[in-house]
Amino acid sequence: MTLASNAALAQTKLATQMAPPREKRSCKAPSELLTLDWPMPRLTNAFRKGEMIRIVALGSSSTQGTGASSSSASYPARLLVELQQRFPEHRFEVLNLGVGGELARDMLERIDDSVLPLAPELVIWQTGVNDAIRGVKIDDFRATVEAGLDLLKQHGIDVVLLDHQYYPGAARLPNFPLYLRTMKLIANERKVPLMRRYEIMQHMVSSSQFSVEELLAPDKFHLNDTSYRCLGAAVADALSMRLLSAQERDNGSRTN
Repeated sequence: MTLASNAALAQTKLATQMAPPREKRSCKAPSELLTLDWPMPRLTNAFRKGEMIRIVALGSSSTQGTGASSSSASYPARLLVELQQRFPEHRFEVLNLGVGGELARDMLERIDDSVLPLAPELVIWQTGVNDAIRGVKIDDFRATVEAGLDLLKQHGIDVVLLDHQYYPGAARLPNFPLYLRTMKLIANERKVPLMRRYEIMQHMVSSSQFSVEELLAPDKFHLNDTSYRCLGAAVADALSMRLLSAQERDNGSRTN
């Protein structure tokens, strides 16, 4: 295990111990935005067997937790708390490998040394925002993400792609909608589940659950404790539906 991986594990354990209390204000998203369309065999098999489930959160600043009040308020830390609350009989680890400012190609370069040695059941790969901001050509971005998916697939690791955050400045980026569409295309063509963060955050604003100011840090770009909490809960909801569906199929096959 690399030094970076050890640091991530230590941070995750600390975040779990220091996890803030659950807030009363809930975050609601339509079920269609929380449905992960493609199978995740490594994750569900580990769940069926009662094995410890290791999840790696790979990404940039909104995975690292920029804008949060502490590491315990980042979305990976909140995801771990949410999963343990939903499945107290199972063991989970969520390792935060977010590095602020990284492009997809930077994350691809880290997979060999920082992700593969951890042998996770699942990688949640958050990417695309910095590429859109810095004008990376969409074909280059797509090729990078597909190369990363191929590498993880070669090692039998399940992947969930996590797309862009919803923020006012996105309207000024001419390629932002193209990036969102490209993430969906990659997910569909490669049969990889996509967590539609942009649409989830947009729904929370349009449904008047939260204002934009309540979901974003003062820079109106990064997430804050509220949106990290909502994102952690949304990802936990999506994974839980997949895991419970696998459990129900197992129970059904045993009774037939």
